[in-house]
Amino acid sequence: MHMADMKKLSVLGGSSIASPILIQDLLARNDRFPLEVCLIGRTKPKLEKVAATCEALSKDAEIPLKVTHETNLEKGLAGSDYILNQIRVGGYKARAYDERFPKQFGVIGEETFGPGGMNNAKRTIPVVLEYCKAIEQHSPDALVLNLTNPNSFIQYAATRYSSVHIVGVCDSPVGICRGIAKMLGIPYKDLWFQYVGMHHFGWITQVMHDGKDLMPSILNKLDQVPGLPVDAEIAMAIGGIPTSYFKYYFHSNRIFETQSQQEHVRAEQLMELESKIMGEYASKNGALPDSLSKRGAHWYGEIVVPVMLAHANGTNEVFTLNVTNGDTISWMPKNAIIETPTVVTRHGFVPLQPGDTPTDLQAMVRLNATFEMLWVEAVVEKDYEKALRVMMLNHLVHDLDTAKGILEEIWEFE
Repeated sequence: MHMADMKKLSVLGGSSIASPILIQDLLARNDRFPLEVCLIGRTKPKLEKVAATCEALSKDAEIPLKVTHETNLEKGLAGSDYILNQIRVGGYKARAYDERFPKQFGVIGEETFGPGGMNNAKRTIPVVLEYCKAIEQHSPDALVLNLTNPNSFIQYAATRYSSVHIVGVCDSPVGICRGIAKMLGIPYKDLWFQYVGMHHFGWITQVMHDGKDLMPSILNKLDQVPGLPVDAEIAMAIGGIPTSYFKYYFHSNRIFETQSQQEHVRAEQLMELESKIMGEYASKNGALPDSLSKRGAHWYGEIVVPVMLAHANGTNEVFTLNVTNGDTISWMPKNAIIETPTVVTRHGFVPLQPGDTPTDLQAMVRLNATFEMLWVEAVVEKDYEKALRVMMLNHLVHDLDTAKGILEEIWEFE
């Protein structure tokens, strides 16, 4: 086996506690090629612990899987065929702030939705664009799989302000489709799901089986849809199944009520879990800690690994992915990032057109795209006036005083 036959996947944010699950999910696939996984991180002690666990997992791999780690970005990126971006700028501490600060304005706190998501994007975009420069220089032909949230903001910034090849991956559409398949008692692979929208902002509008749309019958038993995030009444009225983030859209009042009574935010629970897992990594000699399953990192096995392998092997499989719209959806801006069923070929991604979409859904999704794109521009340009306009487009912000108050809180640049 020549090293030349070995492909290289570099992982930005490689010292994440979830990285060993990536290795586990790569090992589970027998259609994999020999692979070097280079974990790139900034905190050496943490990176070494995570890398040691990953190396221990991969040492007996039937198809060679070599794990390396690197704090030098240039060395880590050199020769990469694939790059997974999973950085979390500011760690869970910053996420905790995003989940907490909006509450003082009577707005729910969340890391990808509302003002919390906007602040997350504001903090993350400049860092990702620095990484994009390094990628342009050291591995310009690599395909970047973006997992970092808020996913479509990040991808729009990368496509607008750099020349990297990037596709956005998220396991949220897979989760909802699998749930529906299970409820119907039909194998997931035998169904065609028509998904329309954007990252964390999409709907299943059709479920085809043997040429027949099962959505009407699904709408008659919405009480059986696993984890339906909104009241059945609104799903029924619109005629589809929304992704889980629509609970923040339709039920922000209830979520706010719940959040007001919570002492801890999700990020604080994750911080505790992270330090527990890091301790177990150090003592377990390569075995995966039991507490790791609590992190629920389904995204590697459900979407990251399958999409990378489909691309490398040229299998022409369809996945719901985040791609630049172009002419795919006529009612969306050309340069918007849409989430849509997409054929993965060896030479790139071919997005498929969703069918008829109710006009109110079109308006919601188009407004969301406009809001995200303008926010990215405001952040990159450090333009307060644009930021104020965008804050008023956010579904959770209802008046100018609140918009100005939120910006006073977050609109600072180092």
